[in-house]
Amino acid sequence: MTDKTRPIDKPVEKQQQCHVILAGNLVAKPEIRYRANPVVPIAEFVIATNQSWFDKRTNSFKDWTSYHTCHFEGHDVEKHFLYADKGQLLLIHGAMSTSKKRNKDIIQIESLSLIGKGIHNGINQLICNATLSSAVKLVTTENNVSLAEFTVTINEPGFVESDHHFKGQKISRLVHLWGKSAEFFASKAQPEEQILIEGTVSYLSTNKKQQLIEAKKVIICPAP
Repeated sequence: MTDKTRPIDKPVEKQQQCHVILAGNLVAKPEIRYRANPVVPIAEFVIATNQSWFDKRTNSFKDWTSYHTCHFEGHDVEKHFLYADKGQLLLIHGAMSTSKKRNKDIIQIESLSLIGKGIHNGINQLICNATLSSAVKLVTTENNVSLAEFTVTINEPGFVESDHHFKGQKISRLVHLWGKSAEFFASKAQPEEQILIEGTVSYLSTNKKQQLIEAKKVIICPAP
C-alpha cells in the first residue's frame, strides 16, 4: 500500500519567527489575575533593560533605559511570581505582540527565569525573519549619519503550551538601520522581499507604547 500525500486545499501563508531575549529588573511587584474556563494564571508587568555606549562627541559614556511591558500566561506564573518583588532580575524569552484592545505593543513571554536581585546592565536581543512591507526611506541625520527607515510585517505562529491562549498574530513594526549598512540595504532591497533582522527592541520617542526595531544587521534572504 502506497501512502498518498494529503492535498492542501488552500495555500498556506508562510509563518515567521520572532525571538526576543530580555534580561532586566522588575519595575514593580507583578499582580497575578486569573482567566476562567479553564482557569489560567496571568501576569502583566514591566521590566527595565539598561544599555551604555561611548559617545565620541562628548567623550563620555551615555546610559539608556528601555521599559518593556510583558504578558505571561500559564501555570509557571504562580511558581515564579508569588514571591517576586520589585528589583528582581528576570531573563525572558518571547516575541513582540500587540494588544488590540489597548492599542499597546507588548512582549508575549514564552519562558521566564528568575535570576536574583540587583541592578543589571541588561540584555536586549531580537532576531526575526520578516517581510519588507514598505519602500526603504534613506535619510542623512544632522550628524551626517545615514538612516534607513522601513516597515516590516511578521506572521508569528504563536506558542504551543496547552494552557496558553496566545495563538500568534501578524504584526507590523517600524525598523531603523544606521550607517553604511543602511546605504547598502536601501540600494538593494525591494518591497515584499523576505529579510532576516538582528537587533534590539526599542520604542518610539513620540509614543512609548509603540515598539521599534533598532536593527544591527539586516540580511536579504534568497528567493526559495
